[in-house]
Amino acid sequence: MTTTRVASTALSFLATLPFAARAAEERALDGQARQGLLLSFGLGGGSLYLSNEGPTRLGAADLDFRIGYGFSDRFQMFMDFNTDVGRTNAGNTIGSWTWTVRGQTVLVGDRAGNGLNVNFGAGLGGVTYDTGYADRSSPTGFALAGGLSYDARLTPWCAISPEFFVTWHQIPNVPGVADDVSSIYGVRLNLLWYLH
Repeated sequence: MTTTRVASTALSFLATLPFAARAAEERALDGQARQGLLLSFGLGGGSLYLSNEGPTRLGAADLDFRIGYGFSDRFQMFMDFNTDVGRTNAGNTIGSWTWTVRGQTVLVGDRAGNGLNVNFGAGLGGVTYDTGYADRSSPTGFALAGGLSYDARLTPWCAISPEFFVTWHQIPNVPGVADDVSSIYGVRLNLLWYLH
């Protein structure tokens, strides 16, 4: 009788181990929804300003790529490569690009990874002109960039993230001539993956 009871208890214990391990894994994932390798692709549009093109703003298409790491639910860091392409009033195509390193924190969110985020960073930027005859590029200048986004989880590893973004960078000129600037603000839709 005692041996049967011990064997029954042992089998019951062994049978519940996989369920206990799975529950512990789910609790761990819940606590780390924004932790791990971060990849993001985004498309959008905005209003581009170039000081050397006059006071008018230009419509521009926006493309964005990010790679980084989520250290916790509250803090992530990533490298961001962003490019905006528009057409000047003279009909020339212009591309404005930035490469920045950014920090991001959650303003309001849940443990599943949904929430409102803010990011800000600094890096480098430049401009490329296509006049139809020849391309020319500006020297690289200092850049600042930031955004306000909302992550909406589709799966535990994937989210869509609409973002309002702002980017500014210098366009250096020859010595003795004041530098020009480029700035853009707009909206993009990012597809975001956290690879645990």
